Amino acid sequence: MLAKNFYSLIATWKKGCFLLFFGFPTLFLGQGTSQTSTITLDEIALEAPKLKTSRFVIPASVSSINLLPLQGFQQQLSLQEYLRSVPGLFTLNANNYAQDLRLSIRGFGSRAAFGIRGILLIVDGIPETTPDGQGQVDNLPLGLLSRLEVLRGPAASLYGNAAGGVLYLTTLDSLEGESTRWRSTLGSYGYQNHQLTSYVGGQKTSALFHINRTFTKGFRNFSGLTQNVFNAKIKHQLSSRSKLNFQLNYTHSPRAEDAGGLKLEETEADFRQARKQNVDYDTFEKISQFKVGMRWEQQWGSQWSLDSYAFYSFRDFYGKLPFENGGIVDLFRNYYGLGTRLNYEESLSKLTHRWQLGLESSAQRDQRDRYQNLLGAQGNLVFSQLERFGTLGMSVLDELQWEKFLVRTGLRFDYQTLGADTVAKGQEYTVLNPSIGLSYAVSAAQRLFVNFSTSFETPTLSELSANPTGGAGLNLDLDPSKAINYELGWKTRGASSFFEATGFFIQTTNEILPYELEAFPGRSFYQNAGATRRYGIELAGAFQWKRWDIQASLTQAQYQFKSQDAAEAVDKKSLPGIPNSQAFLQLLYTSPTDWNWMLSGEQLGRFYANNSNSVVIQSFQKVRFQAQKTVQVLWGELHVLGGINNLLNATYFDNIRLNAFGGRYYEPAPGRNFYLGVQFNL
Repeated sequence: MLAKNFYSLIATWKKGCFLLFFGFPTLFLGQGTSQTSTITLDEIALEAPKLKTSRFVIPASVSSINLLPLQGFQQQLSLQEYLRSVPGLFTLNANNYAQDLRLSIRGFGSRAAFGIRGILLIVDGIPETTPDGQGQVDNLPLGLLSRLEVLRGPAASLYGNAAGGVLYLTTLDSLEGESTRWRSTLGSYGYQNHQLTSYVGGQKTSALFHINRTFTKGFRNFSGLTQNVFNAKIKHQLSSRSKLNFQLNYTHSPRAEDAGGLKLEETEADFRQARKQNVDYDTFEKISQFKVGMRWEQQWGSQWSLDSYAFYSFRDFYGKLPFENGGIVDLFRNYYGLGTRLNYEESLSKLTHRWQLGLESSAQRDQRDRYQNLLGAQGNLVFSQLERFGTLGMSVLDELQWEKFLVRTGLRFDYQTLGADTVAKGQEYTVLNPSIGLSYAVSAAQRLFVNFSTSFETPTLSELSANPTGGAGLNLDLDPSKAINYELGWKTRGASSFFEATGFFIQTTNEILPYELEAFPGRSFYQNAGATRRYGIELAGAFQWKRWDIQASLTQAQYQFKSQDAAEAVDKKSLPGIPNSQAFLQLLYTSPTDWNWMLSGEQLGRFYANNSNSVVIQSFQKVRFQAQKTVQVLWGELHVLGGINNLLNATYFDNIRLNAFGGRYYEPAPGRNFYLGVQFNL
């Protein structure tokens, strides 16, 4: 009976999405706004496209989400909680804390066996992604996130390597009149999260300090996490036209366990079990990461400005894999860089001209050692090499706005070098990436846009060091993948509504995909898998009506291998790990008694676990219910929050290991689970 009601709900939800997309834009134009907003409806200048431009005017598909109203609801266990509404964006692996969240945008990033590939991560204007294109989000202070921007499409003309999409995150600068916040949350599977945030503000200088401790036993056996995060953000006003931002982050996670992939029959026998070999070899990871960065913004007159940054980061990683030879990895990474952007703006009677010159340089040094894993004990050293990757990028952006037209062009040159101390000769890449976009105002409330952009993505050092021969050196047979992107879109807005429809077509060459070998079970290797073709449509809308806030998105796309030889086994097969359809709907209601109720649901279409498409992952749905209440007390504010994840107890998989050897594709996801928390604002 529950299943019948569930599918009835989903069917009704799909009809609601259709009405929302095609009926509500007209209905809600001109309605008054409510006090709660989950998507930023105001005209703000986007940071992700570098030249700060309104998302309504820019000739590109960019999602901009105000996260502050959502923070009172969230469990704050995974970044996935904040990304579900973005069309074209797909996440997996939110519950395997040793492998980190896997994120893809229009197929970019889907190949990642762990962490994030092909998607550029930026936090408060400073890159998190390394020069070789590898990123992770395990050090993010989720409780401080205030805004999210997602540039949904190739952006190499802006950011260079591994910019198949851009995730730009902004954190809090202040506590808005408060000095201290304490928050504690408890939940299923032994989940605990405790946070303390303190703010000190002066006339010219302010500082925000944040400490966070997270612990969970995990849904599956042998899948626990212990993590501690410290974050500091200091702002200083040098003058009325100059300011300096300083940020520091330290993350220590002494243990994040990996329960491993299972065969389908194993999941049917026990959905919560860990793979025996993972337990026997004590597979887990331990990390310590430190990052310090500085950003200087300077304004000269009304036309010139300069935006510069510099940073240094190190990551100390120790992990165990479920096999003996090289099954223990000890990695120490140094990563540093700097960049500057010179901006100019001139406005005439009907013409506004802006341009930007940019220069960026960064480098990383990875000392990678591998030892024997003797059933959890560290054995002899079997592999050791120092790997390096450096990049230098120069870019120019130009934006011309005349009456109803806006033309935006970009061009970036990148020079990259990579190598290792075990390799006599390294590798060099020289790449030039252009982009051009045009938007046209059909009316004051509607705008059409079209753009062309490119991207390229080099193999990461971890992928290059995964040599199928098992020896030292780099697998230099791996080539960078390249992509060409075409977009056509329509945007419309009202006083309390925003709607966007985007069609895209992307062609890539030298796609890089993971696979496994029998001799190294649980370890990923990589190969170029030919060309791909990706096309689809993305719809997104946000509407406010009285005390209701409605948000929805829909993606329908095809991601396919394309080969000149139609006889090849993968020709016209779907790329593994990406669903062809996604739908999201969220309803938020603010009651007269200051209770906030939020119901959200998402449906993920079916996808495949391997290149040959012989293993199908069936579609699934997730529903979440969340509530939050604010109470005024003598010493400040008391917030009570709680939620039910997977409300209808759907059975699905949290992660799929692509092209896994022996059919071990499946990592089960939690069933219905709960959390409850309190927050004091002083």
